Amino acid sequence: MPMMCYSPQEAAAMSGAPLAAIQKAITLRKIPARMVGPAKRRQIDETALLAFALAETLPAELHLSAPDAYRLLRTLGAEYPDELVIGDLVRIDAGKALAEARRRLRLYARARELIVSDPAILGGTPTIRGTRITAEAILGRIEAGDSIESLLQDYPYLDREAVEAAALYARANPPRGRPSGKLWRRAS
Repeated sequence: MPMMCYSPQEAAAMSGAPLAAIQKAITLRKIPARMVGPAKRRQIDETALLAFALAETLPAELHLSAPDAYRLLRTLGAEYPDELVIGDLVRIDAGKALAEARRRLRLYARARELIVSDPAILGGTPTIRGTRITAEAILGRIEAGDSIESLLQDYPYLDREAVEAAALYARANPPRGRPSGKLWRRAS
């Protein structure tokens, strides 16, 4: 099975690393990126995403840059061990350090199946399959302070993972371009 690739925005949402740091590492060619699609958008592989996650989760006293983490993970191949060994003295519990990033990767894989964009439904706004609930609306409610439990009460046909996947998808794929409608006119 081919390894998935992710945009810098998706990588930031799943790794917890700042988008600017990911963009800079790609621009400086410290992390390899592929140009994908007719728009030639940059994408990084799963190893690079996990390298950013690893660099983010380690304490500041143990500085491991994302490019160094990438090289370390790359030498280990596709199966990452639960323990990373650097030299003779440093051992990192990679299972624990990368657990949240791996959970987000699984959620995002579900989101890619769950979220659809159909021009006939809400003008192509990404929605949860079989509903008119937008991923952006789910994220907006969570960011406004609603709990996942309150969302599940409002949408009993969704499960917890679907709500989390929709929020992650919206965070990883923000709308492009100018905001439409009155909000934009009021801001200018």
